[in-house]
Amino acid sequence: MAQEIRDKVLVMLKEVLAEEGERLEELGPDDDLSGFGVNSMTFIRLVLALEMEFGVSWDDDDLQFQNFTTVNSIVRYVERSLAESA
Repeated sequence: MAQEIRDKVLVMLKEVLAEEGERLEELGPDDDLSGFGVNSMTFIRLVLALEMEFGVSWDDDDLQFQNFTTVNSIVRYVERSLAESA
């Protein structure tokens, strides 16, 4: 399941950061996303895409950038949210 989530997260990141697409090929699972162009606007777009893709929703208190700083942190957060909603 984690690999499937990771693959979907990478696709979403590429869509949200289309102008950075080539650099995303260099993106490692623990690389800081802010170095790849994630800012407050792209963060919001990414969160909305994640909520729609995985059918989860997060409280505003949960939407802190430190929960979404790397691909691995996003995957863990989505997995935890899916487990809590099951």
